[in-house]
Amino acid sequence: MSNLQRQDIIEQFCILYEITSHNGSPWFKPSLQPRLKRHMEKLVQLHPEWHTDDYVDYFWSIINQESLPESEQQFAHLHLVAYLDVSRCHFIRQFARKFPFPLATCLHFFDLTTDVLYNRDHLKKIIHGHNANTSNAANLKTYCEGALKNIILEQINWESDWHLLCNVDLTSRRKFKNAAQKLREALFRQGITEPMVSQYCFAWQYFVPIYKNNRLYHPSQRKGRAWVQPEQTDFEEAARDYNLNRFLADAPLQVSSGSNVTAKTIQQWMNTCIQALRNSQKLVELSRDADSYEKHYDQSVNPWETLNSDQDSAEFINQITPNLQAQFQRIDQNLDKIRSKIPRQFRQAVMPLCYPHELSLLVQAQFAKKVGVNQGTVARYIANTYKSPLLTQMDSLIRTQLDNDLDVWSQNYVKEFLSKRFTNPYQNQEIDRALMVTIESLGSHLQLLLKLRYGQKYSIDTIVDYLENESSDTIEKKLNLIRHDLEIAAIETLNQLKISYIEQLIKNHYKQVISDQLVTAFSEIKSRKIMKMRYAHRMPEEKIARFLHKENVIQAINQAKQQLQQALLQWSYGTYGISLDPEKDQISQAVETWLNQLYCLDLNELHSGE
Repeated sequence: MSNLQRQDIIEQFCILYEITSHNGSPWFKPSLQPRLKRHMEKLVQLHPEWHTDDYVDYFWSIINQESLPESEQQFAHLHLVAYLDVSRCHFIRQFARKFPFPLATCLHFFDLTTDVLYNRDHLKKIIHGHNANTSNAANLKTYCEGALKNIILEQINWESDWHLLCNVDLTSRRKFKNAAQKLREALFRQGITEPMVSQYCFAWQYFVPIYKNNRLYHPSQRKGRAWVQPEQTDFEEAARDYNLNRFLADAPLQVSSGSNVTAKTIQQWMNTCIQALRNSQKLVELSRDADSYEKHYDQSVNPWETLNSDQDSAEFINQITPNLQAQFQRIDQNLDKIRSKIPRQFRQAVMPLCYPHELSLLVQAQFAKKVGVNQGTVARYIANTYKSPLLTQMDSLIRTQLDNDLDVWSQNYVKEFLSKRFTNPYQNQEIDRALMVTIESLGSHLQLLLKLRYGQKYSIDTIVDYLENESSDTIEKKLNLIRHDLEIAAIETLNQLKISYIEQLIKNHYKQVISDQLVTAFSEIKSRKIMKMRYAHRMPEEKIARFLHKENVIQAINQAKQQLQQALLQWSYGTYGISLDPEKDQISQAVETWLNQLYCLDLNELHSGE
């Protein structure tokens, strides 16, 4: 055997390949590869006449002899893993391309098959299956690929449609509530609107325990780990429970105002829910943390969407934006003329440095101490110089939009809400949500009146016949009082909305100022690729190290953070003459917060050459 052949055999049985490695690198333990290499070198010296198949048979015989020392069995096991590893990695890379998000899927499949190969009993089962079908060891790699593929497919099949829909912890109120919220969001993403979303979720909460009791927990029905198809009786039971409970006090208005459902309807609804959940999963890479995604996901778009049903809300937003931006500019241009104890040279720095938002670099007390005033002076400066003029401008724009008559607007709004959206409120519209909260705070009898009048569309006379013990005048008076309460709630919400909108506008404006500085600094750091993998793609440091095994990942990340922190320190001192060196910990926290939102930013413009 030539030296080249000897070296080839040694490498076949001692290198544990990484899935993205070109030349191979140890993964199981850093100290393992040299030990495996030394062990193989001794074996090759003892048996120079052996070929690859001979070593495979030798190691297979060792792991089947329980009487041998554990250390020998461990070496034999790992030599076989190394022999199969490179083939396994090539197979997984190819197979993962057939799935959405192949990179994340590749890592998922790699981890799954690693659990199999490094489990000696599992590996013995695979090799035993191969030996039972053929005596040709050269086909072991191909056979192993098929076995691993079946394991992957079995895992995918086990996570069936009904597993996706019904794998909910019924003993935890919090977990069940979280699952219901994820289902609602998935349905909204699917393009389904109210009242159907609430009806689907109401049906789901009854279907899940019925399915689990009948198909998973019942001794005569359980089939291993499989989530089997539900039967007709499951849908019939769910439909019965839906119809019996839809008039309960805690049932959604969208449900109690609807009609009875059939088993076929429940079946169609559950299939729609499954499709929505499947599509929702495709929105996020498998390697990204789902909780953080859900935390940042926001369905809302336009808080003023139904401010005036006769006007195009987009036109109103287009009017707000330039007017308020112009007001910002007028304020900034006149800072020298206002009355304030804050020295003139520091007035431009107040809002960028200490207005409270996620990336704030200072709090008001810290800024006040730096410029020699008290905190109240800074707070009054912000309220009088920025918030008050912007609110005045906003109020003027809204009154112009509403023809200066808030009472008439609130009456029309509530009338339209009750007649058109009582069972289908705008889920992302603040005023509709406030009206729903007001309705939910009413007594059960008043809620029933609303459900009958605006949900079932009963006339007053029909309601009188239905209730039997109340006159039409009494019912009409109660409905008028409810409408009046809703009108007050609409006006109060509009006023709160103005304040919230201005506060959010200011926060976004000055958060963007800080973010712009970090974006510029980020474009200049050398380890952008690593930072993107860590924060934009949400990859753990150990996985990045497996991709870039020649890089010191932790050191590169720490250096990049220091560069970003230094950029903010230099910007503050160079622009406003204010040193933030004593607040380095706060600067560090702002940088970390910005990095954790990196996946929300479009970084293509920063490094188009990468």
